[in-house]
Amino acid sequence: MKQQSLVIWFKNGNAAKFEQVENFVNETASNGKAYMSFSYFGVSTQVKRQAVFVADNIAGFALEE
Repeated sequence: MKQQSLVIWFKNGNAAKFEQVENFVNETASNGKAYMSFSYFGVSTQVKRQAVFVADNIAGFALEE
């Protein structure tokens, strides 16, 4: 699976960039809440992590092709 970069823009004006993103999922849970989840490599921490974001807080995102 290809590793990609991901940028998320939040509704509060902040943004976050994630490197080596894998297993990206953007869907709606059974409770009706939309979310995105993925694993990524933390550049500053040098640790691989799993992240989950509730879509209500996200203005937009860009995933590397």
